[in-house]
Amino acid sequence: MIAIVGIGNPILKDDSVGLKVAEIAAKDLKKRKIEVKLELLSTTDFDVIGKLLGVKKAVIVDGILGENPGKIHTLKLEDLNPKLSFSGTHSLTLSTSIKLGYELFRDEMPEEIVIVAIEVEDPYSFGKECTKSVEKAIPLAVEKVKEIIESWIQ
Repeated sequence: MIAIVGIGNPILKDDSVGLKVAEIAAKDLKKRKIEVKLELLSTTDFDVIGKLLGVKKAVIVDGILGENPGKIHTLKLEDLNPKLSFSGTHSLTLSTSIKLGYELFRDEMPEEIVIVAIEVEDPYSFGKECTKSVEKAIPLAVEKVKEIIESWIQ
C-alpha cells in the first residue's frame, strides 16, 4: 500500500497546504484507479509513525518556512536533520518522528518516503484560504505527488 500523508491545520492559512495537496492528489489518483491510503494529520508527533506503519511507500506533504513562498521541495529521508533533543511528545519534528519510527519499528516502516514540502508565507493567521503565492503552488505540488506515486507503480 502507498500512503499520502498530508500535514497541516485546516484553519491556518498556509499551514493547510499539506492537507489540500494530499486530498487533491488522492482524489485525482483514485479517478485513475490508483489506490492510495490518504492520511491527514495536524501534528508531526507520534501520530506520523502510526500512519506510516505497514505502508510500503509514502509521500508526506507539508508546508515549510522559507524565503520563497510557493517554492516546492522534494526531499528524501537523508535530506532531513532529526534532532532527538526534545522535552515531551508535543515538540517532535517530522524528521524526529520518522527517525524514531525507524528505530522502534524498522520492519513495519515504509521502504521509501518522499517529502513534498511547499514554502509558506503565512502559516499563523486564521483563514481557510492559502496566500496567493502558496495557492498557485498547489496544482504543481499535486502533480509532483502524483508523479512520485506513478513512478512507484510502473
